[in-house]
Amino acid sequence: MLLKYLFILIIPIFLFSQEVQEKQTPLIKKESVVDEQNNAESEQIILQNKLIDDVLNKINTEYYLNEEFDLDEYKEDFNLLTNKINANKRQNNILAIKRDELKLIALKENKRYQETLKQIVIAKKEYKDKQYFINLLDKNISAINKINISKYTPIYNSELTNKNHISSAFVQNYLDLTNQINSELFILEYLKTNIAKYRNTNFFIDEFNLQYFVNKIDSISGISFVSSLTSYHLKFSVGEAVVVLLIILIFRLLNTKVIAVVANLVSRVFVKESNEDSDLIKEYLRMSLDSPLIFALYTLSIQISIYILVQRTDIILKIMPWINTIYIGLLTWALYSILNNSINIYAHSLLDKYPNVRKEIISFVLKIIKFILVLLVILFLFSQLGIDIKAIAASLGVGGIAIALASKDTLANFFGSLNIMTDNSFSQGDWIKTTSIEGTVVDIRMRTTRIRTFDNAMITIPNSQLANDHIMNWSKRKIGRRIKMNIGVTYESKMEDIVNLKTDIESMLKDHPLIASEKNSQIARSRGFEAIKKEDLQGVKRTLLVYIDSFNSSSIDILVYCFSRSPNWEDWLHTKEDVLIQIAQLVEKNNCEFAYPTQAILIKNDNEIASMSNL
Repeated sequence: MLLKYLFILIIPIFLFSQEVQEKQTPLIKKESVVDEQNNAESEQIILQNKLIDDVLNKINTEYYLNEEFDLDEYKEDFNLLTNKINANKRQNNILAIKRDELKLIALKENKRYQETLKQIVIAKKEYKDKQYFINLLDKNISAINKINISKYTPIYNSELTNKNHISSAFVQNYLDLTNQINSELFILEYLKTNIAKYRNTNFFIDEFNLQYFVNKIDSISGISFVSSLTSYHLKFSVGEAVVVLLIILIFRLLNTKVIAVVANLVSRVFVKESNEDSDLIKEYLRMSLDSPLIFALYTLSIQISIYILVQRTDIILKIMPWINTIYIGLLTWALYSILNNSINIYAHSLLDKYPNVRKEIISFVLKIIKFILVLLVILFLFSQLGIDIKAIAASLGVGGIAIALASKDTLANFFGSLNIMTDNSFSQGDWIKTTSIEGTVVDIRMRTTRIRTFDNAMITIPNSQLANDHIMNWSKRKIGRRIKMNIGVTYESKMEDIVNLKTDIESMLKDHPLIASEKNSQIARSRGFEAIKKEDLQGVKRTLLVYIDSFNSSSIDILVYCFSRSPNWEDWLHTKEDVLIQIAQLVEKNNCEFAYPTQAILIKNDNEIASMSNL
């Protein structure tokens, strides 16, 4: 709006000669003409100051980087005017063509002018040196001066007195373009001579920047000729190549020397105690920070090299989002490494302090956090590339049904893993048996569970299937693994000896330190109401039974039913072996013998057979 007012006010000064003014106002006195000129100049200065203040305010507030400032809106106007020009060419409407050409030139010039102001803001944020701003403004001032509006002046003079709407629009477009050019030249010249108004002077950046060293190297006798050749053919000078190599060397030295110092400093800041655990924590922190810092320094060296070698700002603007995304990715990597190593450090002490906390839950939570961090990095990458995240979210809402149907099995497996976690059906390392599989649980993942069978095969089962299956968990027991046997004693043994044997076996088992009994397998009782017996919940079995059980076909059987204290298979075998040895000793002590399968055959004489046949 200010531009429009300024254009209108400076029309009499830049466009109309004194002779035209005198013809239009022959009755005005010279004194009144001078007063009007002075008033017009005063108003012009006021509007110029307002215009400059508005531009400086937008530069300092970074308005040209806001979302509401969009240069893409010019495309529609360009296409519209181009179509109108082509249509008028087919109709041979010369004046209408010139009218639209002036409008198109004005739009293109205004777009370039706005891009220049945006580049100023970007250069300010990137701490460009003073010479960069001067070169940028000189380049655009030169481009404005090259606009050839004089070829439209004869048409303007001839159409000035015509009153039809095409002539009036042509005259207005001519005046607007002239005023726009003068106004933009005035603002750009002002910005060039008043750089301190929008950029703080920095001695080291302006005088001792990298370009300074590049120029010094390129100005050395003998190198300047080679530099001119490389600049023409390879698009970079010798000075730029030398500075880039020096930057890479410096950052290489930083990677080998400084990274370790920084990592040690960070670890000392976060861990101030001095013991074995703290040394382990410091080592994990150094491991977490080393690689991300190394890659971050290499990325920084690449970024600086790009600024040196690439002279086109538009290319730099396209590359910078990718550089920023790499920095975010490295930061995410560092955070995840610290989190992962911290969990590894504190997991063992956490499990010792809280036995109910399960290892697979810690691993599961870590995987979810990793997924969230990766998702955030992807979303940031989309935003850096100019992809509308809201549009993606909206499209996901529209296609949610299709996605849900396509990922039905994946979601079912994910919620199946949640069911397994919350139900605590089994844990990592448990020995389980389902309707079709038996083995040891290796790990519980977000979609599947892996089981190692006893013949050392790995089986992967979807969690949805496992969550709905019958699961027999042999590891969910705290005390007790069953020992059951029948001891057969011969019928030739006296019943008194058999009863004594049964009593001795029972006494031996009650006093055996590896057999679960009331003496050695007590658990703490809770004073509160218990809906579930604690023994059944924790898996405590200490039943001990020894009875003369049955008269078998070839033996009198004694039932022995008890539980080893340890549920471990190898401990159970050791306990069972010791029990068998002691039972064998007790059998011998009580004058009994182990029975073995026998069969008695009765043979009768011939008389008995004959008498039986007469019957």
